[in-house]
Amino acid sequence: MKICPICGKKNSDSSKFCVECGAVLDRTPGSAGGQGNAGGYNGGGYNGGGYNNGGYNGGSRNASAPGNEVVYTTVMPRSVALCVVLSIVTCGIYMLYWIYKLNNEVNELAQEPMATGGGIVILLSIVTCGIYYMYWLYKMGEKTDYIRRVNASSNILYLVLGLFGLAIVSLALMQDSINRVLQ
Repeated sequence: MKICPICGKKNSDSSKFCVECGAVLDRTPGSAGGQGNAGGYNGGGYNGGGYNNGGYNGGSRNASAPGNEVVYTTVMPRSVALCVVLSIVTCGIYMLYWIYKLNNEVNELAQEPMATGGGIVILLSIVTCGIYYMYWLYKMGEKTDYIRRVNASSNILYLVLGLFGLAIVSLALMQDSINRVLQ
């Protein structure tokens, strides 16, 4: 039996994450930060930052490294249909806001505080005439798979949808992933 260091819940020996709060159970050297593939996605946190020992529910207790302080997330579920309709009605203006929020919320759920912010994503997408946006869709596929803890290839799907002019479908799938994590 593995005991969760955050909530104290008993988990099976084969568990890598706590079933109650989502905390990392394997506390091997390098799993709380560092480089390489020691723990988490790429060494502790999503990119080696060591921010992977908290739960993933909006409003729930999230312990983030270095001092394991308690942080309350501000991510709330959003209606996918309403976001799509608002994006169409406002001729894409709401979609820019939606991209901004999706980026920041996925970064928060992946506990990657040093990741590129939503405003920079929009700015780089405009400056590069959409090339950075395609890269962003690909990276968001990786992050949404990570926060959902599934071994899927959403990154390829999001990129292909974006290349065929269906990026709004990618955004809807990202929002659905966030909503599922928050349930």
